[in-house]
Amino acid sequence: MSEQVTQGLERFAKLSGEYGAKALAPIKDQFPELAEFIIGTAYGDIFQRTTITDQWKEVAIISSLISQGQYEQLGVHYTMALSVGVTVDQLKGILLHLAPCVGAPRIISAFNILLATLDEIQ
Repeated sequence: MSEQVTQGLERFAKLSGEYGAKALAPIKDQFPELAEFIIGTAYGDIFQRTTITDQWKEVAIISSLISQGQYEQLGVHYTMALSVGVTVDQLKGILLHLAPCVGAPRIISAFNILLATLDEIQ
């Protein structure tokens, strides 16, 4: 395993804990090349950079996922956002701020995932 993947796994585990490990497990088991790419590139490289804070990184990712209608990874990124100091009220604020841009249906879906995530991690 490359140093970049090792660093990525450490970073991913630190940010997402058990929630992230559970989400990543099927990818690691069934498509290890994809897991290595995601962990090595995103968490072993991009997430290691310091141009923006970890909070900004999560706001950007959450906003992008919602804008694209890609809800499957939201739980992991909500968990990561909370782990770097973003509050639940701030997450709700992000959702509200996105509503005029992406529409209420997407925000309702994103909010329901937030509620489910909070229920699971608390």
